[in-house]
Amino acid sequence: MKISVIQCDTVWMDPVANLRKINDWCDSSTKDTDLWLLPEMFNTGYNLDPGKMSVEWQETTIATLQDFSLKYGGTFGGSIPMLRNGNWYNTFIFVNGDGLVAQYDKIQLFSLAGEDEFYSKGRQTVQVEISNWKIRPLVCYDLRFGSLNNGELVDVIIYSANWPVQRISHWKSLLIARAIENQCFVVGINRVGQDQNGYLYPGNSMIVDFNGEVICEMNDSESISSSVIDKAEMLAFRSKLPFYKDRIV
Repeated sequence: MKISVIQCDTVWMDPVANLRKINDWCDSSTKDTDLWLLPEMFNTGYNLDPGKMSVEWQETTIATLQDFSLKYGGTFGGSIPMLRNGNWYNTFIFVNGDGLVAQYDKIQLFSLAGEDEFYSKGRQTVQVEISNWKIRPLVCYDLRFGSLNNGELVDVIIYSANWPVQRISHWKSLLIARAIENQCFVVGINRVGQDQNGYLYPGNSMIVDFNGEVICEMNDSESISSSVIDKAEMLAFRSKLPFYKDRIV
C-alpha cells in the first residue's frame, strides 16, 4: 500500500485555503497513492472554541475530499471538528469517492489545553479496512495511551496530530514504541508552523515499521512524502516473533 503524508501549515479557521493547499500537494505528487493522510483539524487548525465554526465547514470538507478522491484516487484521512446531535467531536474521518466511509471520535481529550471542556470524548476505537489493510485511526493525545491498541491486532495505526515542538521527542519515541508493541506499521502526521495561540509545530511526521525502524521521517517544512509498505513482510515478522500471543488483554 502506498501512503502519502501531507504535512501542512494549517491556515487558522480557513477551510477553503487549507483544502486548496491539500489539492496543490496532491497535484504535485504521483497519482497512485492508496491513502492520503492529513494532520489533526487540518481544515481549521486546533480550535478550542468550536461554537465559532460553521457546521457547513464539515460538510464542505467531506465533499471536497470526495472530489479529491475522484480526481487523484485513494482514500483521504485526518481529523476535523464535527458537530453531531448537539455535541462537538474531534473526529478522524476517512473519505473516498463514495463520500464519508468511516469515522472515529478522539477518546483521550487533551485536558491540559481544555479540549475536554469544548469537545465530547469518543466511546470506542474503530477498525477500518482499506485496500485489504486493517487500520486503526487515532488522534494526537491518544498516542500517549497504549491501552487504546489492546485487543485485536491491526496492520496500521495512524495518529493525526498537532504535536508541539516542546514535546517532539515524546512524539518520536512514542510512535516507535507503538510500532514495536503492536508489531505493525505506525504513521504519525503532524502539522508545521505556528497557530493563532502562538504554539509552534515542528512536523517530524513519521512512518515506522513493525520492528520499530523509521522508514520515513519528515523535517519541519510543508511537504508531502510517499512510502510503500509491505504487509507480507509484517506478517512474516509476526510469525517469526509472535509476541502478541502472550498478550493478556
